[in-house]
Amino acid sequence: MAYQPQGRVEDYTMPFLVMAYVVLFTGLFILWAAFGYAVSLFISLIIHAILRAVPRRE
Repeated sequence: MAYQPQGRVEDYTMPFLVMAYVVLFTGLFILWAAFGYAVSLFISLIIHAILRAVPRRE
């Protein structure tokens, strides 16, 4: 059986980012409801610091 190149795959970056936002928002809302605004804000700060440490692709 000869090798046949497959073509380009569909780009699912935007749907992934939208769903990641939904999951993050839902998680922070649950934290806010269970423990209060300060805990949700603190977790957001930690997530922000982690994401700033990831190098950007160009």
